[in-house]
Amino acid sequence: MDQDQRRARIFNMRKARPIPHIPTTPAPATVYFIESRPAPSQPWQQASGVQSSWESKDKALERLAARREMQPGWEHRLMERITTVTERPATDA
Repeated sequence: MDQDQRRARIFNMRKARPIPHIPTTPAPATVYFIESRPAPSQPWQQASGVQSSWESKDKALERLAARREMQPGWEHRLMERITTVTERPATDA
């Protein structure tokens, strides 16, 4: 059996038994953002600005340090938002 015949045989086997679809679940996406408040008795609020969230934790930590320098009397914290996507067959309803 030559190489072309082997390829044709493998191709025909795959047509008879297709490779099953394996659903892939993407990795959770993490975004970092800053929350601030003027005093411990006040609620935390997401910081406003031109860009208020970052995918890079290093960049977010840089911006947190800058915000702490700009507003030393306020409390600031780094928050993360993790988004997970789930794929599944829909129900027949």
